[in-house]
Amino acid sequence: MYVLLIFTAIILSFSTAYYALNMQKKTVADSVDIANIALYKKEFEQTHHPFLEIDLSAMYPSRRYSQLLQPQNVFAREASSAKTYFSKSCNGYQEKMSKVFFDKSETWEDFRCNRISRLPVKFFENAPLVHESGVSYAFLAFLSGREPFFNNEWVRNNLNLFHVSELEELPYESLEGNFRILSKLRKSDLESLVKGANYILSDDYFMVRNRQEFNVTYRIFTKPDLEDFLKEKVYYIRTYQEGKECFYHEGRFCWEKDTRTLVQVFMQSSIIVFAGSLVVLLLIAMILFKKIKNQKFEEERKKHALRVLTHELRTPIANLMLQVERINKQSDMIPNSILEEFLKMEGEVYRLKRLAEKSTSYLQTNDGKSLLAISLATVPSANEIVGDMLHDYIEKGVEFTPSLKDGPVDIDVYWYGICVKNLVENALFHGEAPVNVSLNYTEEVLELTVTDYGKCPYRNLDELTHSDRKNKNSSGLGLGVSIVQKIMKEMGGKLLYTQTPTTFTLFLRNKK
Repeated sequence: MYVLLIFTAIILSFSTAYYALNMQKKTVADSVDIANIALYKKEFEQTHHPFLEIDLSAMYPSRRYSQLLQPQNVFAREASSAKTYFSKSCNGYQEKMSKVFFDKSETWEDFRCNRISRLPVKFFENAPLVHESGVSYAFLAFLSGREPFFNNEWVRNNLNLFHVSELEELPYESLEGNFRILSKLRKSDLESLVKGANYILSDDYFMVRNRQEFNVTYRIFTKPDLEDFLKEKVYYIRTYQEGKECFYHEGRFCWEKDTRTLVQVFMQSSIIVFAGSLVVLLLIAMILFKKIKNQKFEEERKKHALRVLTHELRTPIANLMLQVERINKQSDMIPNSILEEFLKMEGEVYRLKRLAEKSTSYLQTNDGKSLLAISLATVPSANEIVGDMLHDYIEKGVEFTPSLKDGPVDIDVYWYGICVKNLVENALFHGEAPVNVSLNYTEEVLELTVTDYGKCPYRNLDELTHSDRKNKNSSGLGLGVSIVQKIMKEMGGKLLYTQTPTTFTLFLRNKK
């Protein structure tokens, strides 16, 4: 449960950071964003009514008018260029036009130089409509300042003979609705218009092409209407600036993603996730703290119980020792049949004394990492010390095979004896005869093996040592083996186990 809680908190924290970083890094529109922008534009078309529709096919009805829609480099936008053109000499006029345009251009030059006072009736309607300078003949006539070309009524009646880029140079009152719209378009907007773009976003208008119409018609919406529509949306528009990042570039404008709303929502959810993570972490800390506190309390309670038990045992053990000493003084009066049993009882009393002493040493405060107070002592004969440990078990049928090679060994006799006696008693109680204990001594290793011919259901030490904690019917086998395993680990040795036949081996390096 603790691991699950910790991983939940970690995943929540990393998820929050991941989405926050992704939101900050996303600066270019993907296919989903482009599709969403298209849906917004379509939704705007369906929910808003255009204030005007322009029909380019009606305004410029034939192919000869197409040159009036093509981008031009108009010199007339600068007053000095216009003055230069109209003030140039009329003498020595040379042909610079092709044969096709010669007649109309020559007629215009005659008019400019006052060689003729009037232009032909259909002069402006006849091709070509644009002078070789790139300026429409209608605009040249307007710039001449002569009547009736400077008259607003004449301009209004001939608006479709002016180049579309020249419209903004004309008097505002002479422009009608459709041409007034075109006069406010920039060069890039006009290029998009000529190409038949589906959407054109200018400084003042949002133009949508009618794709169902055969003719080139556009529905005109005001830009403020579009901006108001986008206020509640994720995306908004701004003027495109060269060199600056743009989320989605369309014409002269950028579509930007309004992350403010998303960030606010995300921040709220992030705060909730972050608060949740803190609560989970706090919960984990509280649970762990409580568990550690309970464990420490339980350990202290058990240690206190053991201290009390050990302290209380010292009095009856001392009394027993006193009684044994008194009987020893009169041992010559004890019959031989009873004396042997008395000596065994004396040995058990001394064993109790050693157990109380070791328990006292174990229960003392120890700041080290060792669980046991190991006291190594040099024993001159490994065979002899193990034989003494097995003395009482020989009568019970235990066979001891001493090592062919014998020698001194450094061990803690008490704790090593507990390991040997535990394994032998387990073999006698849980196994089947014969029980054999064999010793193998070398200068580097002391190896003691306990073998019986019973059937142990456990395949390895892990199963065996966990059997007691899992409340299986181990009858103390798992607990005894677990004690042996821990003691051997503290002594720097190992406990090995083989299932068939049931064999336990104490493997201890000789530290001599």
